[in-house]
Amino acid sequence: MKFIGLREYSMKVQRQASSLRHQVQDALRNEIISGRFKPGDRLVEQQLYTALDVSRTSLREALRQLEAEGLVEQVPHRGAYVASVDAKDAIQIYDVRGALEVLAVRNFVRHASDEDVQELGEVFDEFVEQSHTASLDGAALLDIKRRFYHVLLDIEQSRVVGGMLEQLNNRVSLLRALSLGREGRMPHTLAELKEIVRNIQLRDEEGACAAALLHVENASKNVLELLAATAGHTVQ
Repeated sequence: MKFIGLREYSMKVQRQASSLRHQVQDALRNEIISGRFKPGDRLVEQQLYTALDVSRTSLREALRQLEAEGLVEQVPHRGAYVASVDAKDAIQIYDVRGALEVLAVRNFVRHASDEDVQELGEVFDEFVEQSHTASLDGAALLDIKRRFYHVLLDIEQSRVVGGMLEQLNNRVSLLRALSLGREGRMPHTLAELKEIVRNIQLRDEEGACAAALLHVENASKNVLELLAATAGHTVQ
């Protein structure tokens, strides 16, 4: 486990009418799911509440909430760390994600308006364009991909599916940051999303669902290979 440094450029919170604790939670959550704070990183309280300019109590309350979300783990006598995801958990996470995303795509093909489909295509085109920008970091690409899924889920028929995926999204984001960051993965990601969008535009329900499931299966395979390499063993 490595020691985590300060990232004040993205850690400052604005004291607004909403709960300060929620602002601290959001700031830390964004650092984690963007990949700036990585699994295994130590979250040093003194450095964090100094960087955030909040009290130790506010920080600890935020850390407890993030622990409940599965993003932070408390190690007795050692403090808080960004949660790690092992291979067994990753397999289950991607199995659930695959089932939910196939259902979301099916709903979108059946019920999305032509304007919804057009918006999805536009976000994908932006993803393609931005992926070729040398100065764009992984966090920005993850943000665009989250927007892609927001459009996909922003229909009445996927309200429940969207809520379930949102609960899963934090754990998925820990793994997605690994997957997108792997050398050579981005062209495959773009090709897979392109196939999803193409089939949606054709209103080909089964083709779109198959493309969505393939995308999740490939992301799962990629992450499992990374986890195995990190652990120094082969995933069974």
